Amino acid sequence: MNDNLFLFNDFIIELSENESPGHLDQIEIFYEDTEKLFDSLTDVITGSQLAMTYASVRQKGKILNVAGEPEGYLLQWPDNRCGLSSIVRSESAGMHNSVIAVFPFVNEGVRFFGRLRETRLFANRLEAQLVVDFGEEEELALTFYDVHYLSNRSIYRKNGRYDFVLRGLAYFIENSASVNCGESVEGALFPREDLGFDHYEIQGLIKKIEIIDAELYGQKAQKIWQIRLAFAVFPSGEDVELDIFVSEKVMKKSCALKTGENIQAVIWLQGHLWGVSEE
Repeated sequence: MNDNLFLFNDFIIELSENESPGHLDQIEIFYEDTEKLFDSLTDVITGSQLAMTYASVRQKGKILNVAGEPEGYLLQWPDNRCGLSSIVRSESAGMHNSVIAVFPFVNEGVRFFGRLRETRLFANRLEAQLVVDFGEEEELALTFYDVHYLSNRSIYRKNGRYDFVLRGLAYFIENSASVNCGESVEGALFPREDLGFDHYEIQGLIKKIEIIDAELYGQKAQKIWQIRLAFAVFPSGEDVELDIFVSEKVMKKSCALKTGENIQAVIWLQGHLWGVSEE
């Protein structure tokens, strides 16, 4: 057991109930009938498996608890690639369990290495957004929802350097007429704190498009567009890229997209821990 996570009062920002966001907007990216989904949550939870995370692989599936913090389970349905993730709070030595959160997830994306500056802890204390400075000169500051926070929370340290996998789930996406098409990257990334601290408006060049098949509980199988987007250039000259995942529901409202086009989107930025620096 490790108690060191909460030694830094400038590392953990505790959010109130009003400040702690829910996930209905993200679920609606993929689901037409959210009420039907919520009515089936018992079946979703029963059919889920424990999430495979950085910590669980090293601890053989066990979630390390933090002294004074609530315990819980991090579940994923139907598998660890993409689908629905659930957070279940466990009390009284596992005798009483309650569902705290349900949200869509994807475990793929682009790896970013950076320094963890701040943890924005939700009021339920089982979810969090991470604030990380990425890049060799820490020139790219991003806030994202950590889908594996419950499992990995005992690992994080203020100013620790970590490898994360990030991606964006798109609320909408469209061709960007304001940016010239071509091979040059003339993109941008704007915080949309009016929507949430982990929300961004992104604009950039499509480098690659792949289509994956996904199961959505209670709905027919659907396609998800995985779009590799270059939205900036690091001082080293390397493109800064991010994978944007677009559901059929969102794509229906857009025109056809292809490699080499510039697009803009509003995204929910999520990620998970991939590795820990030995520095």
